[in-house]
Amino acid sequence: MLQIELNVADIPAVFKRFADVIGERAWTHRARQMKGAIKGNSFLASFLHEENDIAFTLDRCGLLIAKYGQLPEIGEAVRLLYPAVSFAAQTLSMMDMTTKIEAERLRSRVRGAFANPDAMRAYRLELTVATHFVRRGWGIAWPEMMGRGETFDLLATSPKGRELEVECKSISNNKGRNIHRREALDFHQLVERELTPLRKTLEVGLAVILTVPKKLPTRVADRQALAKRILTRIHAGSGSRLDDGSDIRITQFDPKLVAHAVRTRDAGDLRSLVEALTGTINRESLLIGTGKGAIVFVVQSAAEDGFMDETFKTLDDAARRQLTRRRAGILIAGFDGLDGEQLISIAGQDNDPQQHPTALAIGVSRFLSSKSRDHVVGVGFLSRSSLRPMTPGVMDSGGAAYYFARRDSSMCHEDFDHLFSWRLVPATE
Repeated sequence: MLQIELNVADIPAVFKRFADVIGERAWTHRARQMKGAIKGNSFLASFLHEENDIAFTLDRCGLLIAKYGQLPEIGEAVRLLYPAVSFAAQTLSMMDMTTKIEAERLRSRVRGAFANPDAMRAYRLELTVATHFVRRGWGIAWPEMMGRGETFDLLATSPKGRELEVECKSISNNKGRNIHRREALDFHQLVERELTPLRKTLEVGLAVILTVPKKLPTRVADRQALAKRILTRIHAGSGSRLDDGSDIRITQFDPKLVAHAVRTRDAGDLRSLVEALTGTINRESLLIGTGKGAIVFVVQSAAEDGFMDETFKTLDDAARRQLTRRRAGILIAGFDGLDGEQLISIAGQDNDPQQHPTALAIGVSRFLSSKSRDHVVGVGFLSRSSLRPMTPGVMDSGGAAYYFARRDSSMCHEDFDHLFSWRLVPATE
């Protein structure tokens, strides 16, 4: 059975077995690569640690054992290991349930996932959803591992024997974005280098907003040239429209505003201030302190991002190509860029008759109203997982789920009622 609980005392043994079965090099090599990338561009540190958190955590686990001969028994150091070691424990329990051929397929998949953050997110989402069903007393099987020729992710069987196809789709924060986060952070490095001379002389606050027609240039030389033109416009004292269609806007502000936000170390306040100064929302920003002055830089696209449209295109493709139509099926989308409180807030707005429905609810309504998707009996959305205390000494890794059931489907059954709740629900990895 899929393992859904792990004793802290078992962590060293789980790590050792996982290292023996999967091979430590799968994550140590990835961690070493990412450390090299961060050394080349410090702006990537937070992003790459988030994208490769399992690899970094297992790497740290190995370093602790190498240094002390064992892992700490309590404290923050060991708590940070929980998500990665629970991931390892569940993978091992899956391998124990399968044949040698199936276990080898899973081993290859996990090794590949360490080198591909998208693949790792997809696999972890499957584990989260599988854990949810197991906790409800359902049986779980992986058709792909069993070589059945079916391409949906999970076959869930209710306690009464009713089968349900489950297809999981990990939706990254880059979905539908014209400028991906990694691209913005790499461009920030080029801009920061060009603006370095201003650190000694600038005594005012400058908000610099670069708006490109759609995407950043693909060639590094073109991006470098664009970064240089930003410095030229700052020296000129005004923004302008460039010949490539990009627009540079420059405004002044009181640098004391930024200094105060930095001193308080409140990330939310600083984010709100940057958005107010630049007139942008949810964009990667670069903040450069110059002693008496400050520069806030943001790059954005003039073309509208299509996050929601692309999400439903992905779900439509899954309904058509991966669910078989021989059984009822549900689609689960994991929003990597959304935490539990944010997803609950969205659901709260939709359940408040005094407020307009969200774009998510409108999109689901259109999606489930299609007669061609009669086999889809529900669509669910999961936030990213996070550790939280349940009782003294017990931690749970879970998030929020916002689920929409389709009652008028010809395949609807009472076993499929209340599969998820939009309130905070356990989803231990």
